[in-house]
Amino acid sequence: MDTNIYNAPEADLGKDSTGEAEFYVVSKTKFLILYFGTCGIYSIYWFYRHWKEYKLTSGEKMLPVLRAIFSIFFTYPLFTTIQSRIEEAKLSYQWHPILMAVTYIVVALANYISDRLSALTSEVSIFDFISLALMPIMALPLFSAQKAANLACGDRLGESNAKFTLLNFLWLLFGAVIWGMVFLGAYAALTKPSIG
Repeated sequence: MDTNIYNAPEADLGKDSTGEAEFYVVSKTKFLILYFGTCGIYSIYWFYRHWKEYKLTSGEKMLPVLRAIFSIFFTYPLFTTIQSRIEEAKLSYQWHPILMAVTYIVVALANYISDRLSALTSEVSIFDFISLALMPIMALPLFSAQKAANLACGDRLGESNAKFTLLNFLWLLFGAVIWGMVFLGAYAALTKPSIG
């Protein structure tokens, strides 16, 4: 304990009286590796953890699993809640939460439509590659929100959740299998000899 009476008092921003963070904290590097390493599947867990932490600290009645599965309906409330906490703590972070929420929702819907159109044909089409092209665009709003959540929780760099766990490595192994199937499928479809 620092006993210097001349030091300014420090506050635990973004934490409730039990010391729990109000949002999910994760380092930027870990977020990006897990997001791209799992082919974007990490975003479901990401939404779940944010809503789970918020539920625990706020006491609000909600189902974090459903908010994660139907994330397009709950992206805007999550992003604006994070922004509210930043403003309440009088912190400064320019990330345009409304624009980021709308961007995520629009791109997620475009991704869903592209996947459905791709499933209608067995031939390789542009729709098969749209999901891959949209992945970085979908990551941008989530990445911006994560940096904001880390700041709101008083852990700007996400150091409290920067190390990879065994479960993280298992998810990355699962993601490697998915990426392998994506590349093998694309290779097989593009090298298939044409008949006629």
